[in-house]
Amino acid sequence: MGASLVRHFAALGWEVLAHGRTKPAAPLLSLAKYVQADLENALPHQACDAVIHAAALASDTANWDALKKANLDGTRHVFEATRDCPCFVYISSSSVYDGRNDVHHEHESVDRQLLSPYGISKRMAEDWLLEQDWSQRSLYILRPRAVYGLGDRVLLPRLLRLVKRGQIFSPGDMRVSSSLTHVDNLCAAIELCVREAFLTTELSESLIPIKSGSESLKPRGVQIFNVADGKTYEMREIVHRLLSEIHGKQLPFRTVPLLPLRYLAGVLERLDLAKQFTPYSLASVSKNCTLDITIIKKCLGYQPRQDFYSTLPEIASWVKHLGVERVKMADRDLPWQSLQPTIPD
Repeated sequence: MGASLVRHFAALGWEVLAHGRTKPAAPLLSLAKYVQADLENALPHQACDAVIHAAALASDTANWDALKKANLDGTRHVFEATRDCPCFVYISSSSVYDGRNDVHHEHESVDRQLLSPYGISKRMAEDWLLEQDWSQRSLYILRPRAVYGLGDRVLLPRLLRLVKRGQIFSPGDMRVSSSLTHVDNLCAAIELCVREAFLTTELSESLIPIKSGSESLKPRGVQIFNVADGKTYEMREIVHRLLSEIHGKQLPFRTVPLLPLRYLAGVLERLDLAKQFTPYSLASVSKNCTLDITIIKKCLGYQPRQDFYSTLPEIASWVKHLGVERVKMADRDLPWQSLQPTIPD
């Protein structure tokens, strides 16, 4: 995600300052200044016009202490280091919804006992941010669903691991409706947030005006938006199309009943064993989960341009170029392999 953000905003001609725990590959350094830092520790003060906090431990197998340090404490440290920043964009997750509804709206009630540990950590980070004073600043909380695209080191490796002996081992029949969020759509949504925050300031003069459903937008303190593609997908169909395209042949499904998997996943979780099928991952392919994106369309003029079907050939080509096994292992340099940096004139 961070690599895609650097590409997006560097291509706009904006000055980008990136933070991370490990030194990135050379293409990143050609697009942005870089500061090595661990968000689990206090950070030095950073002067900037907008901060995009996209770092997180996105795991359904990590222990609670690790999730809290990365997702809650890390958010606090970023906030404290950027107190003077007028625009704060926090990348949350659809995991903050409890799964009782098929379609999720930004301000629906949530039973936190039904959330995964990851979802709880993200929800707690949201709550902590909402408690801060935003009277003179803008806070945008964005909730994407299953971010995918070139450089994906979370969703794509997990799907690739479903293929065994030329078959797709499917947890249940996977015939559920789900939103997905292409990384380019998420970057575009973030850009809209930043532009709105500065529409009434001097900085807006250096930004390209945006179209919106509102005649005169002004910073509103706090806004929460779902972010997703314009389409809703059937999980079984997109998994079959993606994996068949990557492997160059039509792969048959082998359905594994959900009931024993749920029981086994629960046992493995209590034993603190990281396995392919955790309770959360099983829920994600056995329950409908669609994000309503009406609010971000109305408030910011958001119009998703990318979708799974139009970007499938590019994603499959990228995986085949690198090799399925390497992508499956989620190599940290994947976002930069075979991707040429875009440097503005």
